[in-house]
Amino acid sequence: MTSTNGAASGRSIVVGVGPHGLAGGTVALVVDAAERLGADIEVVHVLPTLAGWPAGTIESGIALEQLAVAGRRALARAVEQVRGAVGAGPVVSDVLVNGGVVDALVVRSRTAELVVLERHPHPRWQWAVGGETTAQVAARAHAPVVVVPPDWTPSSGVLPITVGCEDAERADAELWTAFGLAAATDRPVRVVRATYLPEAYQEILRREVKERDFLDAARADLVRDAGSAAEVCEGVVCDFEARWGRPAEVLLDLSTTSSLLVIARRDPHVPFGSHLGPVVRQVLREAGCPVMVVEPTLREPVDVAQPAYSGAPANSALLAD
Repeated sequence: MTSTNGAASGRSIVVGVGPHGLAGGTVALVVDAAERLGADIEVVHVLPTLAGWPAGTIESGIALEQLAVAGRRALARAVEQVRGAVGAGPVVSDVLVNGGVVDALVVRSRTAELVVLERHPHPRWQWAVGGETTAQVAARAHAPVVVVPPDWTPSSGVLPITVGCEDAERADAELWTAFGLAAATDRPVRVVRATYLPEAYQEILRREVKERDFLDAARADLVRDAGSAAEVCEGVVCDFEARWGRPAEVLLDLSTTSSLLVIARRDPHVPFGSHLGPVVRQVLREAGCPVMVVEPTLREPVDVAQPAYSGAPANSALLAD
């Protein structure tokens, strides 16, 4: 089933809708991004075909009727929310498919400008087995993924876009993304690197560590690693800062005074694993503002000419109330 409003632009923001629906803050973020980027909005709900059992999971082959009805209602509510908030520009379409939730969203990310997901708590057993859905999508998506806290609302003030820049290898992807967003939203950029030396290491060195020396060196390294991207700061209000503390703790603290956190996942040297790292995973779970996860390097657009499974269309016979 598909609903539209306006004329299609050919570019889209994919919004994943779970059984909880969408919070007002998420809708506001999606609509604002679509209007600024000139993109349409594709609201997606996936009816999972895997049924869980104590001994593992089995392929059920088709979504249960209760899930289909609940999914259709959640999707309809979300589409109504988004359509009620958009202007005349973005087209709003809805997509309901059967399949694996993570796989379906990753495939749809191949042609998306952005993927937006809401963060919701998962049972501890589910997180231990497969991890958070948001983290799994962020680790594999072909487009930037924004994870929004369910209770977040846009600030009435102008808060900066904060970039957590840990190394030179990922700096270009993080900074160019942040500068592009800042130019589109008229927001300043705050580029941050955390530095820290545990007391145990200070004892091994048998000397008192001067935080200022570490901070000055970390900031110099940060500006150097930014390279040519730092030159763009002439057109964007931008500050480079070094903060004392563990990276995750520093970013979580800054998330309370940021409009968005931008961080890059790891460069996948092997075809398995989350490729996120402990810092990104913790920030995704606990940040007080939306978190954007980008690929570690600037890449060419994904070749969408190759056929890819995007999930089976939902069985219409199960969608009747």
